[in-house]
Amino acid sequence: MDTKKPKWLIPVVIAAVLVIAAVVLAVIIINGAETDVLSGTHTHSAPIPALGAKVEARDGYVQVAESDTYRLYYYEPRFSVRLENKKTGAVFDSTVSDEKDDGNNNASWTAYMKSGIVINAIIGTLNTYQVDVNSVPTDISTWYTDKGIYAALSFKGNYQFELGVDISLDGDDLIVRIPDESIKESKEGTYISTVSLFPFLGYTYLDEQDGYMLVPDGNGALIYLDNKEHRYTTGFSGLIYGVDDGMTNRTAVSTIWDHYETVTPSNKVIAPVFGMAHLEDELAYLGIVESGDERCSIEVVPNGVMVDYNRCFARFLLRDVYVQPLNQSNSGTVPAVEQDRLHSDLTVRYRLLSEENADYSGMANAYREYLLDSGKIQKRDISYNTRIDFLGSERESFLMGTTAVAMTTADQVSGILSELRGLGVRNMISVYKGWQSGGLYDVPVTSFGADGSIGGNSAVKALVQREAEAGNTIYLYDDALSVNASAHSTTYNVMKMVNKRTFKNETHGQVYDTFYYLMPGRSSSDLAHLSNDLVNVGIGNMALSGITGTLFSYSSKGSYYSRTDTMDIYEDAVSAADGNCRIVTETPNAFLWKYSDAFLDMPLSSSDYLYLDREIPFLSMVFKGIVPTYSEYVNFEANKKENFLRMVEAGVYPSFYITAEDSSKLIYTNSSDLYSLEYASYRDTIVEYDNALREIAGKVNGACITKHEITDSGLVKVTYNNGVVICVNYTGSALSDGEVTVDPLSYVVRGGE
Repeated sequence: MDTKKPKWLIPVVIAAVLVIAAVVLAVIIINGAETDVLSGTHTHSAPIPALGAKVEARDGYVQVAESDTYRLYYYEPRFSVRLENKKTGAVFDSTVSDEKDDGNNNASWTAYMKSGIVINAIIGTLNTYQVDVNSVPTDISTWYTDKGIYAALSFKGNYQFELGVDISLDGDDLIVRIPDESIKESKEGTYISTVSLFPFLGYTYLDEQDGYMLVPDGNGALIYLDNKEHRYTTGFSGLIYGVDDGMTNRTAVSTIWDHYETVTPSNKVIAPVFGMAHLEDELAYLGIVESGDERCSIEVVPNGVMVDYNRCFARFLLRDVYVQPLNQSNSGTVPAVEQDRLHSDLTVRYRLLSEENADYSGMANAYREYLLDSGKIQKRDISYNTRIDFLGSERESFLMGTTAVAMTTADQVSGILSELRGLGVRNMISVYKGWQSGGLYDVPVTSFGADGSIGGNSAVKALVQREAEAGNTIYLYDDALSVNASAHSTTYNVMKMVNKRTFKNETHGQVYDTFYYLMPGRSSSDLAHLSNDLVNVGIGNMALSGITGTLFSYSSKGSYYSRTDTMDIYEDAVSAADGNCRIVTETPNAFLWKYSDAFLDMPLSSSDYLYLDREIPFLSMVFKGIVPTYSEYVNFEANKKENFLRMVEAGVYPSFYITAEDSSKLIYTNSSDLYSLEYASYRDTIVEYDNALREIAGKVNGACITKHEITDSGLVKVTYNNGVVICVNYTGSALSDGEVTVDPLSYVVRGGE
């Protein structure tokens, strides 16, 4: 028998294999949320749910799902939902009912309030068009799913938009998701700018309900549901993870003599949450933006702002208009629309809370549980430590260049920590800033190379190892975001905004006044090199900043990259570094929380907006007992007594920024605004804080905060799950809760003996 294969068979087999491989790859891309970093295309999506029978009822709300605690109703004409607590009968509505209509004569606002979804549209380059189910002809088709419904919405007329919304009731969670693949813009030159999902869910009219809304500003704040009497023209609007520097030109910073900032910037939103609590009805929810958070703002608006309703919601930004210069001199500009929209599912999870859990303490407990269950945070060593950070080396101008200004050498750091141990301060952590060759602002840092003015490599390495043996941890500081144009080439590796102009961060410094952002890929490679090098030399500790609290869109070689691209690159980079080193992070965004051993610079106050009624330690309540959090520097707090009490209340550990040399040596450096650093001035305060807060930590003993409340007398009362109760009095008079009396500007700890 002739077993020789025909020559034509081989290419046929190869072709068949290639076809099969292409099909498999296509399936992986469709179902696996594949990311193409070069094109900037991200799906970040889950499949559209399986559909069942069509929902036919159109004459009123129809029940579409039920859990042990809640019923979910749906009204198709307004694309509205209603949540009912089965035990109490209390409800949350997502659109304003006709009987609660305040008679507003503005047609646009009336349509807005009675639509479960509101879109802002761009036509040409004008981003001013409102699209909702009342003012725009809309076809809605709705099908049952296993836990709720899936609705396909088609907006007609001038818009030609399509999208689908999956609404499900999963136990005590209402999950609302717009799959990325369902979003379609079919008319040339007409685009979706923003999507607001259920912007009136849980709304209240004026002061009809006792309660509040949770605002993710600073550590946390509340806006009460009382009648604001039209005192405010705006509410809270914060882009999650801060302003997009790739889209928005920064406003000028107010300064004195071109160097000293006179206005403290507002806090960034680092947690993708908001909340509504109806205290009388014992019903509340915590809204968690689960996907699309990288381009989503939290809107919390009190009554009197445009309409007399309190409301809070997530507003997703799919596409925006930016300013495009016409020439290099920026003498002329035109508006331009982003080339591509956000590619991600848009998902909000509403964790429903009732009875004794229907308050901000219940929201904090629910968020902690959610973060742990979903793996978005990991339990860390929460042992008490006082944080003592040091400034090593700075630079000042000298002749044709710069010269070193040594503020704290490695040996001086060792001497200070040794003295503090002798005074009873033990188990400290320290971030060593300005350790690198060239000083604090010689960035980026890509390898271990200590400045000679503080002792060089051998001294810094010996310091880290010696302190580790004494029970202290020294972290080397790394700003992985910035590049100093005066010290490093900025030709190829700096970020360009979406309009193709190089982004500049002008600091008005004495020596260096202009910094740039590194391209995310370069930040990633630099961080990898540095973390590997630190491990190789026996220093496995890094304090990471810059990329931990910044997120931007950018352009490169004619291509557009979104905040999603940047977020993915940063997360991969920090995850890899965490695999090498022990990482602590400076005010990290939520998607990096699970990689950090500790959170640095936790704000203890809000941005002090007029419409905020009360500050609460919401994030501290979430993290306490799970991840240690450290305050902003005590040195720079104007009211140190109140700041200390806030640390007691929130369970946050103290932070000090110290130098061995007098601060006056910094007058001609970029750190000239750091006016109070000398160790001798803070030694006694460090010891005092450590003694008091370490004693409290010993009684708390790793427990979580389960309840935070303000008593009728004005006393702040914090309860831990091991029975410890801490009462704090911020007033000038003694206060009592009926069980304990607390002196003015003082605190009392009960339990935990």
